[in-house]
Amino acid sequence: MPIRKVVVHFLQNVSYSSLKKWTLGVLLVLLTASIVSCIGIKSQIKQHTGGNTEIVDSSKFKISPSPLAIKNVSVLSADCSKMEDSLTVLVKNGKIVNVAKDVSITSEYKIIDASGKYLIPGLIDTHTHLQRSKNDLLLYLANGVTQILNNNSDQDNILLQWRKEAEEGSLSPRIYIAAGGMSSKKGFLQTLKTWFGDSKKYNTVKQGKKAVKKFKTQGYDAIKIYNLDKEVYYAVVKEAKKQNIPTMGHLPPSADLSDLFITGQEQLAHVEEITKATMRQLNGLHSGNAREYLDYLNENADSIAIKLKVNSVTVSTTLFIIESIPKQNFELRNFLRSIELEYQNPGQIEGSFLAKGWLPGNNHYENLEAKNDPELMKNLKVFWTTYVEAMNIMTRSLVKNGVPLVVGTDSNGTGVVAGFSLHDELESLNEIGMSTKQVLKAATASPGEWMHSNSGKIEIGYTADLVLLDKNPLKDIRNSRAINAVITNGKLLDRLTLDKILQSIKNANNNSREINIDEFID
Repeated sequence: MPIRKVVVHFLQNVSYSSLKKWTLGVLLVLLTASIVSCIGIKSQIKQHTGGNTEIVDSSKFKISPSPLAIKNVSVLSADCSKMEDSLTVLVKNGKIVNVAKDVSITSEYKIIDASGKYLIPGLIDTHTHLQRSKNDLLLYLANGVTQILNNNSDQDNILLQWRKEAEEGSLSPRIYIAAGGMSSKKGFLQTLKTWFGDSKKYNTVKQGKKAVKKFKTQGYDAIKIYNLDKEVYYAVVKEAKKQNIPTMGHLPPSADLSDLFITGQEQLAHVEEITKATMRQLNGLHSGNAREYLDYLNENADSIAIKLKVNSVTVSTTLFIIESIPKQNFELRNFLRSIELEYQNPGQIEGSFLAKGWLPGNNHYENLEAKNDPELMKNLKVFWTTYVEAMNIMTRSLVKNGVPLVVGTDSNGTGVVAGFSLHDELESLNEIGMSTKQVLKAATASPGEWMHSNSGKIEIGYTADLVLLDKNPLKDIRNSRAINAVITNGKLLDRLTLDKILQSIKNANNNSREINIDEFID
């Protein structure tokens, strides 16, 4: 029987009261299914953003706020060019109050004999992504990262609360938060992400300008650009200037480098944003035009860098994550064994049905198809080799031409472990030709200046965010890992305390795992 006749027959033979009950029943079922779906989606988002991981109670680490006198220590100079020997650094009320050879030390100071050790400013990661676990805050500190520039906000303003707690003395790096990232994306899937995710979409100039005003009022430190339509991009940066709040982040695919200079966006969140813009000028990068593209970039890198310098654009690096992508594509198991995987939030490692994780078979970058297609594998390797080399070429040109660089890692991105990745980034930058002096400056003084945070230098009046090292990082940048103690806002975390923090995070992660990762741990 045709469907139309079935419907007519049904309507002719059912009473009004029965139809009403049937309709209400259907609506009730649909409503129940919708509620269950919403709860399920929320649960999965919480899972893959690490919200189900056991939280370490930071109050169990007994930190003395007493004034400190660090004696007989070699101190990194303000320009990061040398170690100044046999100095005493006095720390009181969270500030550096003296740096000199001959200092009178009163009884109120706890004396630290740092003979044979090296004092540098606390390290700063200018590209992080805090998710739903406060354990990451401890992980940064355990690695000498005393300040972060976080490149995402959240609808519940949890990160603003974490920043407030840090300012009030909780055990945390200082947190500078860029609101966003701001995108113009349409379609049903993007609408769903807006409903359940942590970011809204801005498809009109009015929406963009309204958002900037709102973020400013809420107290965010900067605005992060992501994937805005060109018209909205211009309006957002213009409104941000009017509101006196910096703009940073990506160069939208809708724009090119000339738009960056016209708008006056203050910071790029990746060197990659520059290389991607140059690739668009050649209609993309593929295995067939790899040599042509590198020749083009070599010819134009210096002129691009000069324009960035003239227009006062600061660039965050994020080189290590780009180097890791081909490794995750083609040799994932070996890559996972090379990073501190046991400290990464297990929810993010394992992922969910809504988002990929880090492990084989479910990794964001792993290319399973290429393993059975030699030609595809060959083309992908050419592509990624070229992509990484382009980053290296552009970074070296930025350094050569004096463009302000700040170290960023994209931490909590796939394969990038919070805290530890800062040291990976320092080593990657040094390996492509940046001197240890340049690398250290980009991880301390330069980001401190960009954020106006009174940090990044060991000078009187600066915030006492410091790292005491057993080895000289100017001799070998890998010595940045030789951490003897961390001083955060004047509070001393000695090696014993740092080890307790790391062990507590490892225990919390192990208690929260659903997938065993022993094969990736040495």
